[in-house]
Amino acid sequence: MKTYSVVVTKVINAPTAHVYRLVSDMNHHRNFLPKEFAKLEIVQGGIGAGTVTRAHMNAMGSKVVYTLTVTEPEPGRVMRETDEAAGVDTFWTFTPVDGGARCELHLETKFRPKPGLMGFLERLLTPAIRGVYSRELDLLDAYARKTPIAS
Repeated sequence: MKTYSVVVTKVINAPTAHVYRLVSDMNHHRNFLPKEFAKLEIVQGGIGAGTVTRAHMNAMGSKVVYTLTVTEPEPGRVMRETDEAAGVDTFWTFTPVDGGARCELHLETKFRPKPGLMGFLERLLTPAIRGVYSRELDLLDAYARKTPIAS
């Protein structure tokens, strides 16, 4: 089945392991979501694989709720959030920079397009979603620098 994707990459000015911990811990994750995410509910778990969240989004006048299940295909390196019903699959890929002192974070969401006019309109909004993700990574960068590193 065809998909389209939204991709952003940013170097986060914090150690890779710290960034991974913040992204995979939903109690931290909710602290760097941009305003388009109205709410992030933890349904099950809360840290890493097996976590299920409900992400409430307001984008372009539409309200959408995604039920996301977290897996860790490569713990410490790749985290995945999937809503199979909605056809949304997000990969967070963490690559050490400067010996792990900083982290290149690659965020990619693949969407299964809706049929017809709705699918066409969704694809037109892709640049706006990219902006939401860019803001999320900017907020993560600031949050990671001010949040104490776990020992």
